[in-house]
Amino acid sequence: MKKNKYILTIESIVPYPKRMWEEILIRFLDLLEKQKNFSFENCALTLLVVKDNDMIFYNQEQMGVNGPTNILSFPEDDSNAVFLSSNSSGANVFGIKHAAVKKQRTALGTLILSMDTLLREAHIYGQNPHKYAIRLLAHGLVHLLGYEHGDDMWELTDFLEHSLLTQESIYTLTPFRSFTHG
Repeated sequence: MKKNKYILTIESIVPYPKRMWEEILIRFLDLLEKQKNFSFENCALTLLVVKDNDMIFYNQEQMGVNGPTNILSFPEDDSNAVFLSSNSSGANVFGIKHAAVKKQRTALGTLILSMDTLLREAHIYGQNPHKYAIRLLAHGLVHLLGYEHGDDMWELTDFLEHSLLTQESIYTLTPFRSFTHG
């Protein structure tokens, strides 16, 4: 679906509406463009929201890991894009020199989010499921930008999560709730 200047493809299970996920992702992309100098115009991003039984398949097929996980990130091979912009000062962005940080993309990739795992982990960790969903999507998106686990990744994930949660309410009309496997 074309929304604003981004090309988002979202497949979500009932009762979690595409509009809810779209709003979160658009706000993340806008934040990265306005505050971190990224460019995502006409950039494609896919989000699949699935149950654990589907996540188990994706995790085994793509990662060779048995069992479900909360989110998987599959960056698009966008080798023709200039995702690294140079800065004459050589200043660091989250510990990485500007010359080594991609800033423009035509395709980000695919995120696969398991609602079952999200709800289970939110309960275990005593977190609000909607806030936890925002955290997981931020985490997955930062992976799509090329960051691996480490201080730089957590700093950018924290920035996205905190920025989004301090904006006006983005809570969904559809409450996060459990459902049975189908």
